[in-house]
Amino acid sequence: MMRCVIPLLLTAGLAAAQPASGRKPAAESPAPAKPRAAASSSLEPEIRTRIDKFFATLKDHRVEVAYNQLFEGSVLPGENPDMVKKLVDSTTRVLNLTGRIDSADPLKARSAGPTLREVTYVLNGEKRPLRWKFYFYFGDGRWQVLDTNVATDAAGFFDEDK
Repeated sequence: MMRCVIPLLLTAGLAAAQPASGRKPAAESPAPAKPRAAASSSLEPEIRTRIDKFFATLKDHRVEVAYNQLFEGSVLPGENPDMVKKLVDSTTRVLNLTGRIDSADPLKARSAGPTLREVTYVLNGEKRPLRWKFYFYFGDGRWQVLDTNVATDAAGFFDEDK
């Protein structure tokens, strides 16, 4: 008797999961609202895509283009025009110490409320790793880069959360 009940229940469950014919597809969802605070292991797709694009461009040795893409839509370059040039110069120097870029991997993401993120990546180079931190702010309906920094010190990978 039990053998007959299980297939019957499975069939009924599958039938209920199928969309009803004639049903209209769901309307497009409205623009996303203010994000919620992220868990330490989660990262918004917009942020991850921007960081991945940044590292892919760095891997092609196009440092200035990488920073221009990273800061696109952010107010920081307009407020501090010399900042991008300084970042390009210092990044070019540190990448010469690193050698060939092999990969970039996320280490952690932290939230300070629903609109601020600190994202830490390791850039794996031929000669040494680099720790890269990005600071994002959700304002004006989009994620913007507020700041970024890179460090060569190995201890920076293991600092405890403050």
